[in-house]
Amino acid sequence: MSKRFIVTVVTLVAITIIASIAIFLAKGYTFSTKEKRIVGTGIISVSSEPDAASVFIDGHLTTATNTTIASLTPKNYAVKIVKEGFIPWEKQISVKEGLVTEVKVTLFPAIPTIYPLTFNGVENSTLSPDGSKLAYIVPLSGSGMNKKSGIWVWTQARNQPISFVRSSAEPHQIAQSITNDFSKATLKWSSDSKQVLATVSGNNYLLDADRFNDEPRDITPILQATLQSWTDDARAKEAARVLVVQNALFRQVASSSAVVRWSPDETKFMAGKDEESLKVYDLEYGKEYFLPKARLHTWLPNSRHIILIEDKSISVADFDGTNKAIIYAGSFQDNFVFPWLDSSRLVIISSFPTPTASEPNLYGINLK
Repeated sequence: MSKRFIVTVVTLVAITIIASIAIFLAKGYTFSTKEKRIVGTGIISVSSEPDAASVFIDGHLTTATNTTIASLTPKNYAVKIVKEGFIPWEKQISVKEGLVTEVKVTLFPAIPTIYPLTFNGVENSTLSPDGSKLAYIVPLSGSGMNKKSGIWVWTQARNQPISFVRSSAEPHQIAQSITNDFSKATLKWSSDSKQVLATVSGNNYLLDADRFNDEPRDITPILQATLQSWTDDARAKEAARVLVVQNALFRQVASSSAVVRWSPDETKFMAGKDEESLKVYDLEYGKEYFLPKARLHTWLPNSRHIILIEDKSISVADFDGTNKAIIYAGSFQDNFVFPWLDSSRLVIISSFPTPTASEPNLYGINLK
């Protein structure tokens, strides 16, 4: 065997060994001096909105969002994300060998901005079933009839920031309190979120939600049939949601619970016998989570957070019940909270003890 052949073989073996080591290192493997062997590591990919937040791992400042943290020994890590002016976020994150763990965080302002959205008074606010429209009544003024009194609808355009859509930026009137006095009407949405039923003084007016109704149509003779059709439609939609749940246990929970609220993307739902016993069921990962106590729980449209409504405070928490953050502390009416479809802000009904702001109106609370 020639010397040149031996050198060639040795060189090829060395190259193979070095290449193998490089591949192992690229895949996150490293040599453990403790275990005297090559062990796998994991990666955390962390992003935040807003970005450029500080990332602490087990109490040590490690990096800033948005980035990846590689060569982490598989175990649980205490991850904390901090940005000046925002409420800190922290959670135990499990890192597994050879896997990338994604951490997507929304940071909420430590001091949110609160501002008025209406100025003529608001009563009987009612959110549509699809969460995209808000119906409410502008009451009669002290001087009597006025053109603005009546029923109004605020429509949000899906997948677009509300500030860029004219139809979303301003509410529109669908009925006036001139021929009919709607100031004391009760409002109910149709199951498809396209019509509003206004009931007042024994009459039942069906109003189209996207236009001004010059001559409101009284459907009292067919009221029960109309309501039944809406109920049947809502039940059919709910049954369709339940039918596609593959986890048999989760499907049973969704079909038998007294309270069921689906996330907007329908990858999760909260359910329980009452508001005190609600849990979140994650269809994608087959996990369930307890929620903090609140008078009312509802989804933020991003499907990653839950709004917790209490007597004099509004909080937002991750869908697994962690990172509860108080967004607003103060008075607001009727447990009413209306989130924008882009999850950028909340709307409440409130009033202030001053001569010019004593009437209940809609107020916005920025989340970004």
